[in-house]
Amino acid sequence: MTSHQENFAKAMKWTEELRGRYLHTLAVFRIFERFRKLSAPNVVGKRKAKENVHTFSQHLYFFTPLQEAARCYFFIELAKFFDVNKKKQSLTIEMLLDLVDNHFSSFSKEKFLERHQNRHFIPELFESYEPFSHSDIRKIRKRLARNRKVITDLKIYRDKFLVHADLKKEEVKITGVQIKVLLKIVKDTIDLYYRRLDFASNDYRNYDEEPVFAVDKVMQRLQEHEKERLRKIYKEYGM
Repeated sequence: MTSHQENFAKAMKWTEELRGRYLHTLAVFRIFERFRKLSAPNVVGKRKAKENVHTFSQHLYFFTPLQEAARCYFFIELAKFFDVNKKKQSLTIEMLLDLVDNHFSSFSKEKFLERHQNRHFIPELFESYEPFSHSDIRKIRKRLARNRKVITDLKIYRDKFLVHADLKKEEVKITGVQIKVLLKIVKDTIDLYYRRLDFASNDYRNYDEEPVFAVDKVMQRLQEHEKERLRKIYKEYGM
């Protein structure tokens, strides 16, 4: 295997690993986000929010640790995508960008065809394929630079509040909008690399939508069970 082939294979492997991490991070974020929305009257309505809060209170020692676990896991995993990686020992967005930036000749259209020589492409479709450009990498780096402050805050929050219990720490505020911006950077980077390396796209629906459906289904089942339990009590005691 030539050095170009090694670089191409490494980039594909790293992209797949980042995609796997992103999918689980996205799913946990949707779970955490859904729990918060279920108790918000302005989202689900006053009556439903009251029912949901009651259900949470009935299973307090399950839902409270579950929500906290989802919150901590999400922030820790999100921060890992943006870690400062001076020793090159962690797989991050920056490391993936550096791989292409530092070995640009390994990612030409010619090298792409060598990598996929046994794969059949529809000629009309393949006309739209574009290899990496320096502009691709610059655009992502600019987005990272624009969000450097929140990335730094995220790292501080992860290190001082989640991974360690520092006694001296300043309050860190990270908004829902900022979180979604960082998630979008990760998603867009992964999608770009899949287009350039594999001429493929990603479908995130199972990890984006199914976790929400699952949370709603659990709540529905618990509430149906509670209604049935009360019905039996009323019937038995003639209430």
